[in-house]
Amino acid sequence: MNLDSPAPVSLVTGGAGFIGSHVARELLAAGHRVIVLDDLSGGVRGNVPDGAEFRHGSVCDPEVVDAVFAAHRVDYVFHLAAYAAEGLSHFIKRFNYMNNVVGSVNLINAAVNAGTVKCFVFTSSIAVYGANQLPMSEDLVPAPEDPYGIAKFSVEQELRVTHEMFGMPYIIFRPHNVYGEYQNIGDRYRNVIGIFMNQALRGEPFTVFGDGEQTRAFSYIKDVAPAIARSVETPEAYNEVFNVGGDRVY
Repeated sequence: MNLDSPAPVSLVTGGAGFIGSHVARELLAAGHRVIVLDDLSGGVRGNVPDGAEFRHGSVCDPEVVDAVFAAHRVDYVFHLAAYAAEGLSHFIKRFNYMNNVVGSVNLINAAVNAGTVKCFVFTSSIAVYGANQLPMSEDLVPAPEDPYGIAKFSVEQELRVTHEMFGMPYIIFRPHNVYGEYQNIGDRYRNVIGIFMNQALRGEPFTVFGDGEQTRAFSYIKDVAPAIARSVETPEAYNEVFNVGGDRVY
């Protein structure tokens, strides 16, 4: 980065959460000025790294989102704010779509209207692939089987058509089974490693479905967050979709 040029300004939504707080740290280390927008519904204020500017608010509130872009000349958007609970999403459809689709559209609209955003980085999910599409590769046709996956894929499609209409570049990441520091181990619906850790600390048996022969590949956060944060430095990554995560199964 040219030391004589002003620091790029990056907006990180969900920056008080697990993956978002790590991405914010990576951006600060790369010399970005970072604004974190989070409603603290799933994140913790203490997760926001020192040096980042924190704004309390939800992407579901268009006035809050517009105010961030009015106050800052945003160069990059890293959109990680979401409610990620696949199985639960069948029973909270309206909540799921409001948070994961409408909130994302509020952010996309504001980014287009700002006219300064050089790239919009979206953290999607391997949930877009649905079941029984293994191994998962980017050339598979998405076939989500739950409202969460549907929501994520719809935002991917929205970014594609927004780029075609307005020219705003994007990068889409589909991480899977990420674990590590700052993960919420108290959530009963997400992150199997966190669930197992919580049960172990309580002296409870692990919750295992079926015959227990299922396998999962897990992804350490410090292998995932740098790839997301540094992606905007690689123009060849613009307007592409990437799976990101481990490929060794356990």
